[in-house]
Amino acid sequence: MEIKNTFRLIAASLLLSILFVHKSFSYADPGEQKEKIVVLNKNDEVSFKDSKGNVVSLNQLKGKVVLINLWATWCSPCLAEMPSLDKLYKDFQGNSQIVFLSVDVDGKLKSSAKFLKKRKYSLPVYRLNSALPKEWSTTSIPTTIILDKAGKLVNKHVGGMNFESVKFKKALKQLSEE
Repeated sequence: MEIKNTFRLIAASLLLSILFVHKSFSYADPGEQKEKIVVLNKNDEVSFKDSKGNVVSLNQLKGKVVLINLWATWCSPCLAEMPSLDKLYKDFQGNSQIVFLSVDVDGKLKSSAKFLKKRKYSLPVYRLNSALPKEWSTTSIPTTIILDKAGKLVNKHVGGMNFESVKFKKALKQLSEE
């Protein structure tokens, strides 16, 4: 059983790795991409805070697929991918098995919420409330991290993405159904 689950994780990781690369978004430095399996322990309280002061920890989200997008209002590649990320969020809004965490790395929740509202984006905005595990950390944005239902890192993509890819949506949906 363990070998079957490991195989599924590897297959899902490879599939998402292929789907994350899109020719119109070439901001990523391939040398910075990492695809390591990280399992959060109960002691690892990775958490995020929303503009209302609510804290969400990844331990609370186990059993759900989590898409974390690290961005900033001043980041051109972040702004380029934002419309497709917001569309993806809207497309999956009815899927309770997928959680989107749009994380302003500057931590300026009021200004980032105003920024999103002005552009009529629906994404909920958060800031980091704790440090990310070393394997997830990056000095480049945008960065997208996808965790499976067990809290394992499926993919970390540094650079802009096109979230409207049919293959990407299908892979994300498949992760949510496993």
